[in-house]
Amino acid sequence: MKTDPDQGPLCLSETGGGVATVTLNRPDARNAMNLPLLRQLVGALRDAREQGVDVMLLKAEGPAFCAGADIRSDDGTAEGRPGLRRRLIEEACDLVEAFPASVAAVQGPAVGGGWALAVAATVTLATPRAMFRFPELRLGFLPPDQTVRRLRAAVGPAAAFRLLVADERFTGDDLARLGLVDVVEPADLGHRARHLAEQFAAAPSDLVRTLRTSLTA
Repeated sequence: MKTDPDQGPLCLSETGGGVATVTLNRPDARNAMNLPLLRQLVGALRDAREQGVDVMLLKAEGPAFCAGADIRSDDGTAEGRPGLRRRLIEEACDLVEAFPASVAAVQGPAVGGGWALAVAATVTLATPRAMFRFPELRLGFLPPDQTVRRLRAAVGPAAAFRLLVADERFTGDDLARLGLVDVVEPADLGHRARHLAEQFAAAPSDLVRTLRTSLTA
């Protein structure tokens, strides 16, 4: 009998060395975010913050980081909560940003809400050919406010407008030139991301929180 791949753990989480590692685990669907994955992701991020973990590493299984919202799945309408999928994506982005330090490791396509998750991290590492794209406006949606705010602060309003509106495909190399990501070769991505997260965790947590507040005020 064929099993439903969405019945398993769609988001993996473990904590060690002062780092909460959260892994999107729906590789057959390019880690597209349906309601089950989003609920598990939000739950994992909440649990890590409630446990007092200050550093989070976000990564994904398979060749894609995250293909964005799974628009072929229920957005919450079937359970009487239309728009729930978008609200959960926004909550996940807010939770990622709430960590005093976070690292996103992007090995492949990061589209729409997937790119929003990466933008929410303190530092994003990406392979040179990782692909980033925001198709939201073409689909009739605005990007999350938090994403707009962070991109504007990072690259200025004109560049942020192009990134969000043009529906272009940007590589890791493209975004590195804008200062949005650090480029890492594919073979080194996992190690470099883990090492950076552990470096953040080794710093005095109270000073990290204070510095993060100063930088984002």
